[in-house]
Amino acid sequence: MRFPLLDKVALPCELERIVPGRLHPDGRRYLPLIVLRPASDSAGIRLGVVDRHHRVREEAVGKVGVARLVCALSQLRLQTGAPRRGLTPEATARPGEPITAPLIYGEVLEVAAWEAGRGQLPYEALYTELLLDIGIGTVGLRTSLTAASLADAIGKPYLAPGDFIELSRSRIDILAFEPAA
Repeated sequence: MRFPLLDKVALPCELERIVPGRLHPDGRRYLPLIVLRPASDSAGIRLGVVDRHHRVREEAVGKVGVARLVCALSQLRLQTGAPRRGLTPEATARPGEPITAPLIYGEVLEVAAWEAGRGQLPYEALYTELLLDIGIGTVGLRTSLTAASLADAIGKPYLAPGDFIELSRSRIDILAFEPAA
C-alpha cells in the first residue's frame, strides 16, 4: 500500500509484541496483529493494528520508535460538540486487551485526495486521503464511501485542514515501524 503523505504519518510508540495470525484450515496463517503502546497516552491504551503488508520485523519487539499507520475503510463524519483528539476503545473492547477498532478523533491537517462525484448514479461517491492529528501523533486515512448526499453523511460537502472529524469502523494498517536510533 502506498500513501502519499506517509512521511508525515508518525505515531510515537513502543512495539510491545507481535501476535501471530491464527492457523487457517488450509495451513496458512491469518495476518499478524501488531500491538503498540502509544508513547504519550496516559490512559494505558494498547493499540492492535494489522500488518497486512508484512513490514514489521520480529527484532523490533520491545523497541520504541515511530509507527506509520493508515486507517482504511473508515466511516467518517464531522465531530459535534467540543473538538477532540485521541482514541476511544470500541464498545466491545475487553479490559487489558489491545483495541483494534477504536473511535478515532482528530483534526484534518492535509487533504491529499478528495474525489467526489455523482455521475449518473442515484448517490454520491467519495474517495479521500487525509492526514490527521489525533493528539498522540498523526495517522493517515484512506477511505471511500457512498451516500445519497455526502454533505449529509459527513456533515459538510468538503473537508479541509482545521476540520475535526471522527472515524469509526477503521481497519488500521501499519505501513512501517521505525525504531529510534
